[in-house]
Amino acid sequence: MEKPKFSICLIARNEENTLPRLLKSLQDFKSCGGEVVCLDTGSTDKTVQAAKDWGCKVEEVGDRFVRYVDSQMAKKINRKFKAPLDTGEIVKDGDKNFDFASARNYAASLASNNFIWTPDCDEIFTKLNIEEIDKKIEEGFEQLEFNFVFAHGPKGEELIKFIQCKAYDRRKLEWRGIIHEVLSPIGIA
Repeated sequence: MEKPKFSICLIARNEENTLPRLLKSLQDFKSCGGEVVCLDTGSTDKTVQAAKDWGCKVEEVGDRFVRYVDSQMAKKINRKFKAPLDTGEIVKDGDKNFDFASARNYAASLASNNFIWTPDCDEIFTKLNIEEIDKKIEEGFEQLEFNFVFAHGPKGEELIKFIQCKAYDRRKLEWRGIIHEVLSPIGIA
């Protein structure tokens, strides 16, 4: 089998318990030369070592993608989203959040391939047809959808599943917004 035409890009923070399961599910991908990029965002456990030991391309960025809410932004958010009878604030000056979109885009920029797959570290691949994915990439597909099984029953049956899309051509799509699951065309506002 040829080297895969796509890279797996992960964002990790304190994933020493989940990352090994994901990486184990990618053993065939690794065996045929597949690249896994791991962007560590400040782990204090053994995540970085686990990723390096497995053979991931690792970059440690600490708090680079942590964003802080200033007083003006807090007022704007609270004014727009505050329920009429609610006396509490949704956010306040100094609150912080993680910019998943920027982190995912940066992780993708570290990959050797233009086609990127971005699972979360607590997910696993039960089926990964590398040859079929490569074929779709060669045919010019810019984004792939797949069945994501969220929960299994006691006998392994699929209980909850939905269509997911975290496989894309980074030249055509990028992550945007506060939530990290929003892929948008590049150049279109």
